[in-house]
Amino acid sequence: MMAFIQLTDLHFVPPGEELFDLSPADRLAPAIEIINRDHRDAAFLLITGDLVHRGEEEAYRLLSTHLATCHIPVRLMLGNHDSRAAFRAVFNAPADPENFVQFVAWDGGTAVICLDSLIDMPDRSDGFLCAARLNWLSQRLAELPGGCPWILALHHPPMMVGLPNMDRIGLGNGDALYEVLAPNPPKMMLLGHVHRPIHGVWRGIPFHVQRGANHQVAYQPQPGRGLMFQQEPPEFSIISITPDGPLIHTRAYLSEGSPFLKF
Repeated sequence: MMAFIQLTDLHFVPPGEELFDLSPADRLAPAIEIINRDHRDAAFLLITGDLVHRGEEEAYRLLSTHLATCHIPVRLMLGNHDSRAAFRAVFNAPADPENFVQFVAWDGGTAVICLDSLIDMPDRSDGFLCAARLNWLSQRLAELPGGCPWILALHHPPMMVGLPNMDRIGLGNGDALYEVLAPNPPKMMLLGHVHRPIHGVWRGIPFHVQRGANHQVAYQPQPGRGLMFQQEPPEFSIISITPDGPLIHTRAYLSEGSPFLKF
């Protein structure tokens, strides 16, 4: 089986700083160690946005140093905490003609189409796919070989996820995205942004929201108090491409414990 890895919401800060009393760099390093040890046959590591917390170039440079230790290719997407200009000052990443960070990654015979949902403006945490980005997606779908399976990855969920504080800052035009997807829907959608593991089906399309690597959003299904964060074991997922479709295994890489239990 072909496979790739998903991580999300690293929220790196400049060297010497912490975020919510945590070191994003220290939370990422063990994941890379385990990927290098156990998953060197994976096609690539896909990080689905919020690479840094405040869009600072120094934070991207620190992240670049850590990612350089990864033994498999790394594919980077942007989230609402990112800055395209600072990101491009550090990373030579693929882009579409409008300079959005959008690209197609291939895992064997499966295409992973990665969209840029960032609204690159201060104090905007919601996402949006403008006409140019949706047109780019439509063109990529038209170029796929007939019957080619594909997976869609983007930072902001286009659906309600049952957490009011996060639903207010999701993708603002999910209906427009679905119009492009409907003729040739993906086998699965891979998402970030919510920092919680959530799985479901949106208009017939299965989706997987990856748990954040640094901090997690508290489970608050009722409106009321503002957005709250907590510390839970971070995870990455292994997305395998099987003849029956995508298969996801998740590893809580800081809390797996001893490898075997005696019985």
